Amino acid sequence: MKTIIAPTDFSGSSLNAVNYAADLAVSINAKLVLFHAIPFPIAISEISVPGDFVDDLMDIGQRDMDDLLRKLENRTRGKIIITTDIKIGTVEQEIEMVCAKERPLAVVLGIRSGKSLERALMGSSTFHIMNHVAFPTLIIPEHVSYNEIKNIGLACDLKMNNEKLPVERITEWLALFNARLEIINVSSRDQDFDGKQTTESISLQTRLQAFKPRFHFLCGENIAEELNEFVRTHPLDLLIVFPRKHGVFSLFHKKKSKFIVSHSQMPILSIHDIKS
Repeated sequence: MKTIIAPTDFSGSSLNAVNYAADLAVSINAKLVLFHAIPFPIAISEISVPGDFVDDLMDIGQRDMDDLLRKLENRTRGKIIITTDIKIGTVEQEIEMVCAKERPLAVVLGIRSGKSLERALMGSSTFHIMNHVAFPTLIIPEHVSYNEIKNIGLACDLKMNNEKLPVERITEWLALFNARLEIINVSSRDQDFDGKQTTESISLQTRLQAFKPRFHFLCGENIAEELNEFVRTHPLDLLIVFPRKHGVFSLFHKKKSKFIVSHSQMPILSIHDIKS
């Protein structure tokens, strides 16, 4: 049975992502793990505190988690296994640990509506999790609810060596939903489609031929904006990106990258390349 991990801090955006994760789990009959990390302030951890201080933090977190569990059991009508896990520690480290234990299909995280992905990630744990957790991260914009996944986009750089693409994970997601695949390559305006791109597109088509991929070659100075425009005009239920080497996604480090997830209103699945 596959497992989906849904971390929550009980904020509106994280609860929306939890609901998405629950509906996704029902659709593929997966186990859902609700996870909450209680950050322990450094200033407090360096001094002696009453023993009941930690107990109080845990009690509050447990009450919130129990309430959420009841709501999700009603939402899913008991169709899936739902477990809960609460830890005291940094969100990033604790999620890495629970992922190592559960080996999930994905970690589902929410972002706030009305903010660029760049702004939403900077200063939050989401960016760290995407880059350091070895398992796929599914990012859900606020107010986006689960719909059947029929069309999946794959944004990659066809000038890179696509032997490093995580094809096994990509096909796992495509096969789960029997989805159509749109492969999207974006080049700057001063670049022409060259032999390298031709070779890599043929290689990728061969490796993913079971899903009859369609290729789209976009041209523009701002890759993020071109992708944003593409998903506005093409009905996609999910966009797969890569945070590192094949890193259309790596552009989100830069202030000029304006890929507004809340505008596209579409989940983004971040998957790591295969390590050398």
